[in-house]
Amino acid sequence: MKFRLIFLALLLPFLSVGQEVLFFENFLRIFEENHPAFKVSEANVNQFRASYLATKGAFDPVLGYQSDNKTLAGDEYYTIQNPEIKLQTPYGLRVKAGNEYSSGKYLNPQQTPGNLSYMGLELPILKGLLMDNQRAARKQAEFMVSQSAEEQRQMLNDIYLEAVEQYWFWASSFQNYELLKGQSVNAQKRLEMTKLGFDNGYKSRADTVEAYLQVQNIDLLSQEAFISLRKNAIGLAAYLWDEEGNPYLLDESQKPQNMPSKLENEQIDDMVALAKLNHPELKTYQFKLDGLGVERKLNRQSMLPTLDLKYNLLGKDYFSSEYAVNPYFSNNYKFGIDFKIPLFLREGRGKFAKTNFKIQATTLQQQQKTWSIENKIRQYAVETDLLAEQILTARKLAENYGFLLRNEELKFSQGESSLFLLISRENKLIDARKKLLEVNFKYLKAYFKQQWAAGLLVPSA
Repeated sequence: MKFRLIFLALLLPFLSVGQEVLFFENFLRIFEENHPAFKVSEANVNQFRASYLATKGAFDPVLGYQSDNKTLAGDEYYTIQNPEIKLQTPYGLRVKAGNEYSSGKYLNPQQTPGNLSYMGLELPILKGLLMDNQRAARKQAEFMVSQSAEEQRQMLNDIYLEAVEQYWFWASSFQNYELLKGQSVNAQKRLEMTKLGFDNGYKSRADTVEAYLQVQNIDLLSQEAFISLRKNAIGLAAYLWDEEGNPYLLDESQKPQNMPSKLENEQIDDMVALAKLNHPELKTYQFKLDGLGVERKLNRQSMLPTLDLKYNLLGKDYFSSEYAVNPYFSNNYKFGIDFKIPLFLREGRGKFAKTNFKIQATTLQQQQKTWSIENKIRQYAVETDLLAEQILTARKLAENYGFLLRNEELKFSQGESSLFLLISRENKLIDARKKLLEVNFKYLKAYFKQQWAAGLLVPSA
């Protein structure tokens, strides 16, 4: 995926010791290589490839042999043997060649006694010349392979978005838990210092209780954050499978990378142009229209009269140069014309009109989907830009609250502030940092939703 290059410069490890970082890039690689959805997708496309191969069977040469014998009351009525090979070409021309041996007292007068070799051609002049059922089926099956591949791409595009969102859910909950763990350590140290001050007579019992309440409050928040972290880690396991095709849970020693706060993106117009060119849903509509174009061509042919020319070059016994040099319509031939036409053409006209309405409806759906995709791209672009600005604001807010807390700690150490005010400053800082994490996650979610809306999470087929 094109957007992955962005993350090569953003893979920043945590400072915690003894934990292995599961980078976003590595998670996507594991997801792509082992998740059953990719194998199911390939199997679904292969089904249509197999169907396409089956339609090509209509143009396979067919070798046949017919034998018909009748004997009654000791009399041999007839014996007919006919090995033959037939070929339906992809251009409407049908070719056959064979040898017919006939003998007996009661042969049909149309049968030629002895060996009769023949090579025949049958060509539709009107109906079936440009398109027939076999060619239409083969061409439509070919389009169905491409259409199925795009449908599978859309399915994978949706799963990609789910996997990406779940990874950043996990990363966000991890950073929130780490934040509260750090604040819990600070609160515990403050409680110890307050107890020491109480023991030495310069801190009140109320200060000790207030410091203890802050420890309890942060511990409670930490427990909630840990539950959220474990839930999101288990949720991420839905997208983790090993090389043997077995799902597995994340080890508790694994952690995500830090959430990036800024990612590069294409210009909106460029992304819209890419979506119009490569979005799987739009390409699916195009392949549907291509298939309907074949259907319309076939139905247009069905309104033409049937006019088939049949010619067989014959040779008594076996072919020789004598038969080959004779003028084709002077001797040793069989020729026929097959002509028919429905007087009202209602079947052909009805099918042709129905196909035109299908094309009209599909074209309108394609236009509607194109506009819907373009709108989504623009909506997520606006949301991403606004959230990027909010990240800057939220970061500045957290920095300012951090400054106020440090200043309050200095004043508290000099006896110029109260523990209540200090804890109030600390709670404001915690809220600001949590808000920064929340906005950062929303930004990443909007960014990847824009990629999803443009159909860019999976490469083109």
